[in-house]
Amino acid sequence: MIQELREYSQSFLFKLLLGVICVTFVVSFGVGSFGDRKEVIAKVNGREILLKDYRKAYQNRLQSLRQQFGENADAFAEQINLRQRVFEQMIDQELLAIEAENMNLEATDLELQEEIRNQPYFQKDGNFDFETYNTVLSQNRIVRQEYEDSLREELKVRKLQKLIGVGLLVSSNEVDEMYQLENQKIQIGYLHFDPQVFIPGVEIKDGEVRQYFEENRDAFKTEKAYRIESFVLGLQDFQEEVKVKEREIRRYYEKNLETYTTPPKVKARHILFKVDPDAEEEQLQQRREELQQLLDEIRQGGDFEALAKTKSEDATAEKGGDLGWFQPGEMVPAFEDAAFRLAIGEVSDIVQSPFGLHLIRVDEREEQVEKDLEEVREEITALLTEKRSEKKLNEELTRIEAVIPDKELSKVADEFSKSIESSEAFSRNDLIPGLGSAYGLVSELEAKESGEKGIWKRNSLQGHVVYQLVEIKEPVRQEFEEVQEAAREALKLKRAGEMARVKAGQALSQAKTGTTMEDLASENGLQAQTFEFTAMTQYLPQLGQNETFRKTALSLTESNPFALSDDEDRVDLIQLQGKRMEDADPETLKQQIRLRLRQQLQQSVLTKELERLRDTADVEIINPVFQQPLEFRKKSAFWIAERILFESGFFRIWVPFRSS
Repeated sequence: MIQELREYSQSFLFKLLLGVICVTFVVSFGVGSFGDRKEVIAKVNGREILLKDYRKAYQNRLQSLRQQFGENADAFAEQINLRQRVFEQMIDQELLAIEAENMNLEATDLELQEEIRNQPYFQKDGNFDFETYNTVLSQNRIVRQEYEDSLREELKVRKLQKLIGVGLLVSSNEVDEMYQLENQKIQIGYLHFDPQVFIPGVEIKDGEVRQYFEENRDAFKTEKAYRIESFVLGLQDFQEEVKVKEREIRRYYEKNLETYTTPPKVKARHILFKVDPDAEEEQLQQRREELQQLLDEIRQGGDFEALAKTKSEDATAEKGGDLGWFQPGEMVPAFEDAAFRLAIGEVSDIVQSPFGLHLIRVDEREEQVEKDLEEVREEITALLTEKRSEKKLNEELTRIEAVIPDKELSKVADEFSKSIESSEAFSRNDLIPGLGSAYGLVSELEAKESGEKGIWKRNSLQGHVVYQLVEIKEPVRQEFEEVQEAAREALKLKRAGEMARVKAGQALSQAKTGTTMEDLASENGLQAQTFEFTAMTQYLPQLGQNETFRKTALSLTESNPFALSDDEDRVDLIQLQGKRMEDADPETLKQQIRLRLRQQLQQSVLTKELERLRDTADVEIINPVFQQPLEFRKKSAFWIAERILFESGFFRIWVPFRSS
């Protein structure tokens, strides 16, 4: 059960639903302030989107990226055009808010109060604390009324999203089909007819080698080659001159206290009564009454562990419901919230989750622990020194790019006390002494002419290469005498490949008449291999992403268990050896699949609704930075999937408040 709860809480679509719900919250509030000057960047049906709100949203999203990707976050943000994405998502959010208003959806004061009381940022010892509420808002420079107004808007949008998903059903056939695809293990045996095995049996005459060379002269050209002069500039060149101040260390520690905090965790047991997420209220109530009787028995002295062994409908039953240790973020919210509010030995009321109804007992708990500043001072100093050095490095690279076309490379190198290194001629697949693989550099040099300068940007630890292209050596055809042995080996390999395909065809015929894979392997000097995979597996064990092999294997049946997988790279004889279902709880897995498919359907409907709203909305883009057409890309399934991934991950990991 614990694995299923954890997997569910980490799934993309589960994160997506949390993310979509939190859009207004994330957009409207965050750590820090960007000023109150009212500058409108866009209008949606007359409603204004302000620059200060956009900046907050962008910085919050960028901070989420930095938490997940570290030093690569800024480059990734640029690659995915984060600025435009955030702008488009604010437009989407405004459209949903307007639609909620048009439908006269309201959020009552009671609903607002309940939402605020349930926010963990505002709780003390597991309960809402008004003083903590005011303190957290104050620390984040958030006006209480603005926060509550925004949260009220969010609740309205939530209701709209719920209405959009009303009536969506996933059929049992769809669930069964997906369950089959994901959990049926297909057992495959195969023989790889490797051309190398057949090379010893290939005989080549001298005349054939020359003929092959003449027919394939272009294959024996030299590669285009380059020579450069260069020096390397990296982090280490600036670390000595960077000084980190005490107040910077303290500020970083306070701002990133969660990094130096070990979260609380609990060790718990549970009793599960399974209930289908789409169960009728009558059935749900009946199961509640049954579990309530069990809860009454426990509170009158009944043994929780013994009852879990006999009554729980979860795989943990045989261990008395033991879930082991878990911390925040590893369980679905309803289950997690209940568990972390319990004292040691306390049993919860009935808790409902997507898996059913639970009783939870906490056996042990460990409280949150914060590292003292002195414990992490050296680590923070090194990190800030590196950041400062990287900033200085990037500033210098920008300056060098501006001056280098008109300045001698040696004079630029002198500014950093660097000496110029001259390379030997190198091609794309060569290693350059002192610089490593030439592959990335050659891709850049292909667009340059001899004498041009540039900066080959790598990562800051490797160092960036400031260079001048000294010489370009164009490919030339080689004479037969120069490449005779290479031509002979190439022809041998070609003939061996042809032989391998003939042998594979013969082996297929033999297999169909009863010859075993082991006998065929022995006869051809090969080794039989086996593995299991499912229809959803993209990367096959030992083979990687071989779509021809995968499709061929999936097409095999008990009545037709043999086939050849033949593409340009390899040929294999495949045998279907059997199929079996994964050892797991099918009902629990089907519940998860049903929930996931329904979430996918909800997201699809939401996407369609947003397309409709965009088509009828009056969107006025005022700030010229955003005046490229809004690329909603309505018909791009790839973009929709990409957006689901993007939003679901980043909304979940960003924590908007810091509390003390």
